[in-house]
Amino acid sequence: MTHTDHRHLGIVLAAALLLALAVGGCGEEKPAPAPVVKKTMPKEAAKAAEAEHPVAVAVKTPPPVSIYNPAGKRDPFVAFLKVERKGPAPDLGSLPPLQRYELGELRFVGVIWGPAVTRALVEDAEGKGYTVSVGMKIGRNDGVVTRITNKEIFIREEFRDYSGSKVRRDSSLKLQTGGGK
Repeated sequence: MTHTDHRHLGIVLAAALLLALAVGGCGEEKPAPAPVVKKTMPKEAAKAAEAEHPVAVAVKTPPPVSIYNPAGKRDPFVAFLKVERKGPAPDLGSLPPLQRYELGELRFVGVIWGPAVTRALVEDAEGKGYTVSVGMKIGRNDGVVTRITNKEIFIREEFRDYSGSKVRRDSSLKLQTGGGK
C-alpha cells in the first residue's frame, strides 16, 4: 500500500464513523417533562357555585388598616441613657451647710414651737445642729421644706431623671429620739 492508499483509507473510516453516529445518534434522548396543566372548572359548574354563594364572590372586604400611635412609648431613636454635659460641678464649700448633705445624712432631732413659726432641729453627720423652717432649701437636690409636724419634716425635691424629664419627689425625715429611733 502506498501513501495515498493509506490516506484514502483514513478518509473512508472517518466518513463511516460520522455516518454511524448520525444514524445511530449519541444515545437516547429523554422525553421532555409533561407540562403542568391547571384544571379549570367548567363554566356551568362555576356559574352554579356563584349562584349558591353570590355574596362571597361579589363582596371583598378591604384589609384591616392599623395606625401606629406613639403616645406613651419611648422613642427608639433617642439614646437610652442620656449623658448631660454639665459645666464644672458646684463647689460644696460655696453651698449653704444644709445643701451640702444628702437627706439620708441628716437627722431630725427636735421641734421648736413658736407663736408665729415652727422650726425643726436637724443634725448633720458631724453632729452640727441647724434650725430649719418651712420654705428653706435642704439637701443636694434642691429640696424645699414644705411642712413641719411634731414627728416629721416633709421635703419636696425637683430634679431631672436619666431621660431629662423633671421629677418631683416628696420625702420626709422622721424624728429620732435619744435611742436613735
